[in-house]
Amino acid sequence: MATITGREEQAPSRMDATRKILARRRRNLLFPILLLVAICLVVMAGLLYWSADSLTRRDALAQEDLVKSVVQIRKEGLRQLVIDYAWWDDAVAKLGAQLDERWAREEMPAYLQANFHIAAGWLIGPGGQTVFAFENGREVAPGAAPILPEGVGEMVAAARGAASIETVPAAGFALYNQELVLVGASLVAPVHEAGEAAKQSAPTNVLVFLQPMDVTLFNRAGVGEHIANLHFRRGGVPTGYVGCPVQGGDGAMIGSIVWRAQRSGDDLLWSVAPLLIVALGAVCLLLFLAIKRVDTVVSREGRLSISLYQEKQRRSQKSTFVSMVSHELRTPLQAIGTSADMLERFGDQMSEAERREETKTIRRAVSTLARLVDDVLMMGRVEAAEDGHGREPLDLGRFCNAVWREVSVALRARQQMVLRDRIETPLPGTSDAALHTILSNLMQNAIKYSRGVGNIEVELAREGGEVVVAVTDSGPGVPPALREAIFQPYWRAREVGGITGTGLGLSVARSAARSLGGDLTVEDGAQGRGARFVLRWPLAA
Repeated sequence: MATITGREEQAPSRMDATRKILARRRRNLLFPILLLVAICLVVMAGLLYWSADSLTRRDALAQEDLVKSVVQIRKEGLRQLVIDYAWWDDAVAKLGAQLDERWAREEMPAYLQANFHIAAGWLIGPGGQTVFAFENGREVAPGAAPILPEGVGEMVAAARGAASIETVPAAGFALYNQELVLVGASLVAPVHEAGEAAKQSAPTNVLVFLQPMDVTLFNRAGVGEHIANLHFRRGGVPTGYVGCPVQGGDGAMIGSIVWRAQRSGDDLLWSVAPLLIVALGAVCLLLFLAIKRVDTVVSREGRLSISLYQEKQRRSQKSTFVSMVSHELRTPLQAIGTSADMLERFGDQMSEAERREETKTIRRAVSTLARLVDDVLMMGRVEAAEDGHGREPLDLGRFCNAVWREVSVALRARQQMVLRDRIETPLPGTSDAALHTILSNLMQNAIKYSRGVGNIEVELAREGGEVVVAVTDSGPGVPPALREAIFQPYWRAREVGGITGTGLGLSVARSAARSLGGDLTVEDGAQGRGARFVLRWPLAA
């Protein structure tokens, strides 16, 4: 095949480069915004988590200190109580069955239980025997006295070594009937009779009191208002609880006082959750608006860059075209001038055949001038189409039939056009002037290079957001090595034979295609026969 436009490598590569630059610029603008928003969200989440966790830990420490304080107060209170009864002379006299043995043995246990919640008590003799015992407010015979809890023996031994009130050991914990109890022990001070020598007799007995360590003890201290589900359990602190370890009188671990962990930080997070959701929604809205704004700006800049590049390309092509047309016009004009001069000077000396030859030369030159003028007019129509606005929707199938009628009548074509229309709906915002230039050139070339053989196939389709028009002929086709060259102005292949043309048709057609924002390419026809010219341009929104 011959004259038609080959694909200029510079223009598509420049357009691709422009699109890549715009995409990179869009990423460069959006990435800092997204990164800043992500950092702010992460920092905010970290601060909230740290604040909630700090609040939870502070509350846990405060609760632990509160429980330890109550326990310490109760231990000190039991120590003081056992000291009061062990070192009180009247009480010593009663417990030693010296004074009012009935009150000491019958009424004192009930009094201690009712007023101090003392559940059991023992008076341990020097040999470890039980001298006196009571339980649940009643006296118990020494032989039937309850066994001292495990670990209390060490406390009794420590109490025997305390010769004064200041050295009485602190109360401690023990297990009594699988319940946590406080145990206090003190040496019973001996009684000095009047007139005796002022010296202290050797201590003999130890008084032991047992006080249950139940939840009501903490409720009475006001701890229950701040701590939930407080209780004693054997073993360590379970998950979801906070606790204090409990050691027996012998130093062995017997369990833990535990309570439900109140995560105040979680309450804080839940209280600010609505505000966070609102803030997150506002951030997302601002981010969406920022992304939309950036995309609008970058798209507008991209359209301006592409339009500027296309305008430069058009001006360059126009300048080149004018230069080439001016050069091409000289040749037929010179031929006309030379033939006319020959006829004027030597016409009477020429034979009839020589005069007819000069006349044919003039006519061929005039035909060439006419084709050049047509090409110039086509270029003008392309430029006018590029500047058009407010175009009406175009029925592409009907338009192709109209162009075919013009071309086939002008060229007296014997072929038929086979139209395959897969669009069937009008296309908005399409330049009919540019399409007329493209289709007229493609159909003329298809008719001329098919040499009257086969039909001309025209396919109309949509592919994604593009409109595709393909024109297939039955000619010799275009070799791959020449598919770029045929789109250069005035380029003609050697295989064109006697087919007339100026070499501008496909160059003008490609310029018109690019004015639509698309392109014109060539490929092999069906089954490798003929050439298939494919026009693509984006569908207007």
